[in-house]
Amino acid sequence: MTDATRPKGLGAWMGLSFLGGAAVMNGEIAAGRLLAPHLGTSTTTWAMLIGTVLGSLALGNLLGGWLSARGAASRWIVRLMLSSSLLFAALPRVVPWVLSSSLAHFRAGNASSLGMLAALTGLAIALPIGSLGALPPLVMHAAGNAGDGEATDKLGRLAGRLSALGTLGSLVGTFGAGLVLLPWLGTRATFDVAAVLLSVGAAAFAFRARARREAIVGLSTSTVTVALSFLPQSTPAPAHGRLLWTGESRHNHIAVVERGGERQIRVNDGFAVQSFARLDGELPVRDVWAYYAMAPSYGTRPTPERVLLLGLGGGTSAEVFRRLYPAASVVGVELDAAVVEAGRKWLGFELPEASVIIDDARPFLEAEAERAPGTKDVIVLDAFQFPYVPFQLATVEFFAAARRCLSPGGVLMVNAGRHGEERGVVHALARTMAQVFPRVQAADPAGRSNTILVATEHAPAEAVGITGLSVSAQTAGVLRDLAARHAPMRPASFPADTPVLTDDRAPVEWLTDRIVWRAL
Repeated sequence: MTDATRPKGLGAWMGLSFLGGAAVMNGEIAAGRLLAPHLGTSTTTWAMLIGTVLGSLALGNLLGGWLSARGAASRWIVRLMLSSSLLFAALPRVVPWVLSSSLAHFRAGNASSLGMLAALTGLAIALPIGSLGALPPLVMHAAGNAGDGEATDKLGRLAGRLSALGTLGSLVGTFGAGLVLLPWLGTRATFDVAAVLLSVGAAAFAFRARARREAIVGLSTSTVTVALSFLPQSTPAPAHGRLLWTGESRHNHIAVVERGGERQIRVNDGFAVQSFARLDGELPVRDVWAYYAMAPSYGTRPTPERVLLLGLGGGTSAEVFRRLYPAASVVGVELDAAVVEAGRKWLGFELPEASVIIDDARPFLEAEAERAPGTKDVIVLDAFQFPYVPFQLATVEFFAAARRCLSPGGVLMVNAGRHGEERGVVHALARTMAQVFPRVQAADPAGRSNTILVATEHAPAEAVGITGLSVSAQTAGVLRDLAARHAPMRPASFPADTPVLTDDRAPVEWLTDRIVWRAL
């Protein structure tokens, strides 16, 4: 592609700037969802992703400037767009397998796999983004020499227009991916849309420039990317059972598996069981759900009348209350409607007596504190995304709203994550709750991943206990058995330097990351 065949005027260059900006942000937003099933959606994950993107763009800018000095800028533009197109198409088909394999080795005790995971994932994302980052200096160089008098005489104005179109494209890529493509089509299709648009755009640009060879390559690449988008995609087999169904929602990657006589819902990284039902139809009480079943015994009311579940999930906790406390009015709040639907379809939890609210736990709780203060006998908070705690559900302000919602003698129960004796998050939550409630207790369910915290205004000695609940003989027997097999509540303790979490400062992800690094 020589200077003689280079497109005249600014239309083509403006279009390239717009398309490049859109593809970059489409890729960044989609990459966040690509990583979420394996690495979560924490601030740490997003900081690493954004840092990778920005670093890649900076290196790409340097590469583009260097290539522009070698001539044939238009040819390099086509090559880089086609490279990014193929790499975008490959990302959702390769990265999940790399992440799944590396995390499996990491959980088996191979700490070096974490570094390999970070390096390979970062490189996979950096290559297409870096290629797109090389476009702006190449486009600027080629447009400035396109023979347009205005362009050559007013480079500042040209740079501003190209930059503005690139930024506008970035906005379209951001909102298009986040609000349209990901919710409607999913992660793989979002990458495929970017791949097809880049390859088609490169082919169209080559045709306009009368570059036959590049145009043919562009058409061939377009055909490949379109064909890939229609091919079925295989996913890594779950490491925790037989996969029955998997899908994506607006918020999570969801998997349903069968394992050990249970049907389980696992979200995102798939390590923790989010909800489960027993295949034999027996009451689903074990681990943290056993403590949820016993929650009313830590209060002063013999009969719980109003129960609020923040983090309903697939409905296991609601099913426990339905079967043990049929007279109680249960409200379950869940952010992800698809998880609730998975519970209905795959776990069989229809929840006819429960009120299911699709909402974020924090604004719902604060609104409920204004609408109906002092009415909840039991509040259970289990809205965490393993291994991270959403900071807005862990602060003094949040727990103050929970206290306003509780009735006299009510109970707030919180599921907190830990790793063995690494209790940084547990301690922070306990100390923060102690700023609001006079009494905070703790107990460890079986395993190494959870601690249950209970906060009340009354002293533990004033609680009705298992024997003081007005329940059926069958329920009383179940609760006595659970109490005998699970650790009792003890006063919560924490080091003196434990931070108090507030809306202004809640470093829960930093605390979690520190636990992970210590575990290494």
